[in-house]
Amino acid sequence: QTASSAIKGAIQLGIGYTVGNLTSKPDRDVLMQDFYVVESVFLPSEGSNLTPAHHYPDFRFKTYAPLAFRYFRELFGIKADDYLYSICSEPLIELSNPGASGSLFFVTSDDEFIIKTVQHKEAEFLQKLLPGYYMNLNQNPRTLLPKFYGLYCVQSGGINIRIVVMNNVLPRALKMHFTYDLKGSTYKRRASRKEREKTNPTFKDLDFLQDMHEGLHFDSETHSALMKTLQRDCRVLESFKIMDYSLLLGIHILNNNLKEKEGESSQSTLDAKRPGGQKVLYSTAMESIQGPGKSGDSVPTETTNTMGGIPARSHKGEKLLLFMGIIDILQSYRLMKKLEHSWKALVYDGDTVSVHRPSFYADRFLKFMNTRVFKKVQGKK
Repeated sequence: QTASSAIKGAIQLGIGYTVGNLTSKPDRDVLMQDFYVVESVFLPSEGSNLTPAHHYPDFRFKTYAPLAFRYFRELFGIKADDYLYSICSEPLIELSNPGASGSLFFVTSDDEFIIKTVQHKEAEFLQKLLPGYYMNLNQNPRTLLPKFYGLYCVQSGGINIRIVVMNNVLPRALKMHFTYDLKGSTYKRRASRKEREKTNPTFKDLDFLQDMHEGLHFDSETHSALMKTLQRDCRVLESFKIMDYSLLLGIHILNNNLKEKEGESSQSTLDAKRPGGQKVLYSTAMESIQGPGKSGDSVPTETTNTMGGIPARSHKGEKLLLFMGIIDILQSYRLMKKLEHSWKALVYDGDTVSVHRPSFYADRFLKFMNTRVFKKVQGKK
């Protein structure tokens, strides 16, 4: 526990210092060398003429590609003071670990940002990815790919803790009645017994096919926007030789008789605390697929705050709000994966295994989303 609170404190101090420091640097275009810059500052507990005193062990804080990430934040409409307010003004909340990665996950108290610890290899891979990621975001800010807002490293007592700040795909203010991690693979893709016992389990592909065997239904415009976005994102991942990513999908049932009133009230208090009445969530699911200005046209608002969810219906005709994003893109298709796949292919039928070459992976992923998960409403409803 103390370790966790020290990590949280160091993250807040470090980000507060570096982002505050950046505001004095003039805006300019991002240059190639900006992607490779690493800035480092030492924060002793007694403080220094540059840094504040604090109650944690001495630590060094590194910021990777500060100007490039500042550019990404601006691209997503995140102002420096809002970013600082979200991350530094209230204690970070540790999430019970949703993944098998062994990473720690923190969410900011206003629900805006996820802070995730990453392994050395993943941090290195993200650095390599940055120029291509930058080019892709410029051409195409509408994306379900993770939105990376910062990459940092806390060094203390000989230990390196690397963290990445990302968009939060599933807002806590709305109850997710179902959460799925979908890869488009059926081999062993069922939630474990241990997972099922959790209060909010994350289910997998086989569970989805069982629970939602008819898929989720959209009007044709939303369906085509969603599929276009997924196709573009998968091609980008394929070009980076990335695979084994998942679609994280949260489903909120709108006309659930137990209207989650407490969820709505906690939301409005969060909004009231924001500077300048900043509405929660910079990049909502709806904006990711349709772009700004389009969201909200087709949303069935019955005075509920949709939080930017994508409207859909279940096969039973229930009104749903969907939240989604592609996650786990920092494992590149390296030798390990190739070995793992050829070994599995010998033992099982190679095509159902989730570790596969990137183009096959992307095609299978898209086909699963288009035929089993997301369906277009036929005719007039």
